[in-house]
Amino acid sequence: MANVTLLVSASCPACPSAKTLWKSLRTKYSFSYREVDINTPDGQELAERHAVRAVPATIINGRLTFVGVPSRQSAEKALAQRQG
Repeated sequence: MANVTLLVSASCPACPSAKTLWKSLRTKYSFSYREVDINTPDGQELAERHAVRAVPATIINGRLTFVGVPSRQSAEKALAQRQG
């Protein structure tokens, strides 16, 4: 099962779209999902570890996979490749 972490910020205008995308994909794919505010200590640690400079940022199985809102097709492809 893939592990998806979405780094977000309350002031980010694109973050709600990214949240909606990943939440909608949970109906088709089985993966763990969490949202982390980049302004929290956990968010800062993840941002530093993955060299994230912008949100939304998607980390799949410990690897920075997307910065920005990915297309549904790209997100599905990334999930399909990381299942198992």
